[in-house]
Amino acid sequence: MGYRRVLVLIKQTAFEAYTAQQRIAAAAGHTLSYEAVRMNRLRERHDTHMMQVDRITEWLTARGVDMTSVMRDDATQDHVREADLVLALGGDGTTLIASHLIRDRAGPPLLGVNTDRASINDLATLYRSSEPVDMRRSTGHLCATTASGDMTKVLTEVLNGDVAPTELARIRCVVAGEELAPALNDVLIAHPSPGAVSRYSVHVGGAAPKYTDEYAAAEGRLNAQLAMPKSDLEKLQNDPTRTDVKKLGPPLWFHVRSSGLRACTASGSTAAMRSAGGEPMHYLSRRMQFMDREPIYHDHAPPPSDGHGFYEEGKEMCLRWNSRVGTVYLDGAHVMHAVKMGDRVTLSTNAPPLRLFTSAWFRRNRADRWPTLRKPDSAGEDDWIIE
Repeated sequence: MGYRRVLVLIKQTAFEAYTAQQRIAAAAGHTLSYEAVRMNRLRERHDTHMMQVDRITEWLTARGVDMTSVMRDDATQDHVREADLVLALGGDGTTLIASHLIRDRAGPPLLGVNTDRASINDLATLYRSSEPVDMRRSTGHLCATTASGDMTKVLTEVLNGDVAPTELARIRCVVAGEELAPALNDVLIAHPSPGAVSRYSVHVGGAAPKYTDEYAAAEGRLNAQLAMPKSDLEKLQNDPTRTDVKKLGPPLWFHVRSSGLRACTASGSTAAMRSAGGEPMHYLSRRMQFMDREPIYHDHAPPPSDGHGFYEEGKEMCLRWNSRVGTVYLDGAHVMHAVKMGDRVTLSTNAPPLRLFTSAWFRRNRADRWPTLRKPDSAGEDDWIIE
């Protein structure tokens, strides 16, 4: 089956964002200036991106594709519902933002095109340079192709229905009964200040409690009971008419103080999770990996947990947020949701999977080929593998 109605989501570049701030400042009678060398480099990146956007949209028009172009920050779920293919032009960030708009299994598949890809030489050299400006760019892990590479070949195969997308697990995150956009890579729950301690309690043992009005009321009764003098509590427990006293049962919570909690899918296991010491996962895995960031276990001997593990498909992680404030970050900092003390948060891979067109490079690098990196003989730049 081919795709005829294509929604094109276009990245807003950093250069556009900076110049927009300058215009706003000028309108208010102020002058806002940025480092010239950085702005020149950003202008180059912007021009490259827009040149590739024009090239791709002209190619789609020449093929007679019914195309709707929207800047990624202006795109809505209504745009997505009217398309049978979503094309994200930018990099991994644009692809992730597009994925949040595809909420159900029946939604259109997604194809990311990296419009300004970092080369292998960039990856090898841009960590150190003679300038103090970091000019590294997206490597496009989630993109199926690059505008400067085999873009027309990949798009032709996709539009003709000659290739199938890959189903990738996503994280379902529910905060105080409100379901958030599904996360393709990871979810971070932390205090909004990086210098503050994040406090939360993870439910362990038995079925996770459901966050309902009835449960909240029962928990309130239990908290009141725990605050009672022991003699008064014993009287209540021995009163046969007070069945509500024992209704909730003992609390089964593991209390954590850390820099926050991160959970990731298989596709996100090679990003922040791996940098923090987590384990890479096969790209088709449906498990959810979690890690307490910098947990404070010094007052326990031996430590009660290493703060790292997995939840199998269909299993939920349930936690209670115990800090006064907190933030849930979905796939980075583009999507944030406030969490307050007492809120219940559940995490699982029960979200509808995303149908993403992936590159052979993506699949090889997430097929349990760890931990060494090499470049095979007689291979091109796009054929780096991890094994």
